[in-house]
Amino acid sequence: MALLRPSLTLVLDLDERLAGKDTILEIKRCYPYVGVPVVRSHAAAEDESAATNRARMIVGLGTRKYLDSSDDGADVLWDTVVLRWIGNMLHKIGSTMRAFNARQRRIGLPEIVFERIDIELEGGRFVVSLHTDEESFVDFDASEYVDAARGFFNDGTFAQAARVLIPSDESYDSQRSSALALWRQCHPEADSEASVSDEAEEAQDPADCCEEPLTREELLELDKQAKSYENTAVAPTDSDELPPIRREEEPPEPDRFNFEFDSTQWMVEFGDGSRRAFDFSVGEFSA
Repeated sequence: MALLRPSLTLVLDLDERLAGKDTILEIKRCYPYVGVPVVRSHAAAEDESAATNRARMIVGLGTRKYLDSSDDGADVLWDTVVLRWIGNMLHKIGSTMRAFNARQRRIGLPEIVFERIDIELEGGRFVVSLHTDEESFVDFDASEYVDAARGFFNDGTFAQAARVLIPSDESYDSQRSSALALWRQCHPEADSEASVSDEAEEAQDPADCCEEPLTREELLELDKQAKSYENTAVAPTDSDELPPIRREEEPPEPDRFNFEFDSTQWMVEFGDGSRRAFDFSVGEFSA
């Protein structure tokens, strides 16, 4: 009997300010490890706030039911197949996002940070939205929260719920603000480097960016030099071995802000548009 395995549709919805042609090409080049992503873009916020990007992880399993425990075999299918697959895919997607952004920094393209990964179960009937860290990474263990959310969905606690945010935006933002303030105290050079960078950008003469374009003859001469044998041939040597290739070591990246956050304060969104805060540590809605 063939091993049952869910299919993944990964939808990456980018802020239009980041959805450049080169960036989209890099995404399609780097993401085949987890599957060919569907790349979309949305309009930027009118208040010119920071770019926001959304990731949707659509879990496909044909017509098989795995969300509602009342469906025959749903719990077995969830426990033995779907839950572990979700954990593995979260780790793969997060690792790919982290590696992708490291490459973006090296080649001078903007980083694409996804604040959340929305896991859509059974065609979007119930969505679990997991907040990523500062590098868009989600650990395998986060699947335990997905399992718990499904449990609350089935025991009636989350009756009529459409989506649960783990943790809530309010909880995450509060934790991030405190952690960032502490990190800046330990890394004062981060603020000074940012200040120097801003000052250098402001002091740059616009004329420096507008050099005279090369003439056709100059371009042809440069092309001739680039293709010349003298510029590519290996210098004569008495040894039969080629000289070693010198590889420049990339300088280590400076410390980047990241932090471990608590995921016990949730926000549950219901089909009628209402929202309620939920404390996972006690298993109850907040007053």
